Amino acid sequence: MSFILKAKAWHIFVAIFIFPFFVLISGFVLPSYYVSTSYHFFSIPGSIVVSQLFFYLWLWAVGSKLHKRHNLNDFFNNRLFKSLIIIPVLVIIIILGYWIWGASILSMGKFSMANVLFAALWVIMPIQFTLIISKFYCFFFAAKVIKCSELNKNVKFDEFITEFILIIVFPVGIWYLQPRINKLLN
Repeated sequence: MSFILKAKAWHIFVAIFIFPFFVLISGFVLPSYYVSTSYHFFSIPGSIVVSQLFFYLWLWAVGSKLHKRHNLNDFFNNRLFKSLIIIPVLVIIIILGYWIWGASILSMGKFSMANVLFAALWVIMPIQFTLIISKFYCFFFAAKVIKCSELNKNVKFDEFITEFILIIVFPVGIWYLQPRINKLLN
């Protein structure tokens, strides 16, 4: 995991933003007689899943490795973070499975799209609310770890709100956060 923390900002930016962007653009630019339609169906969500998994791997590295390296257990515990970081990864996998399941059911002609979307409301919406809560806590925790590691003291929310917002606007925020993380590791 430390290779993620030691990476340059542009490495992480390419893995999280540029790679899925080019796969998405290729889905629109490439004519359908060059690639099959299954390329569009699987490559675009697949690249987004890989991008999101890399993002949560980065959050895990910041939240657990920096917490451990700078011995922040004196200030706060990271057990809740370690349990909540799993939820977005599971939700990504569940949604990808639901995507593939819905496509296979529709291709067999057993259900209409209305049935699949109605089931999605009852299945995915509660999971989505749980995802939002756990995601914002993970952002909160990673921002707090970065600021506590820099100042070597326990901080309040108004002291690390900048880091929190930079994590929320992540493709842009990585250019500001990753050099600071690299400095903390040296």
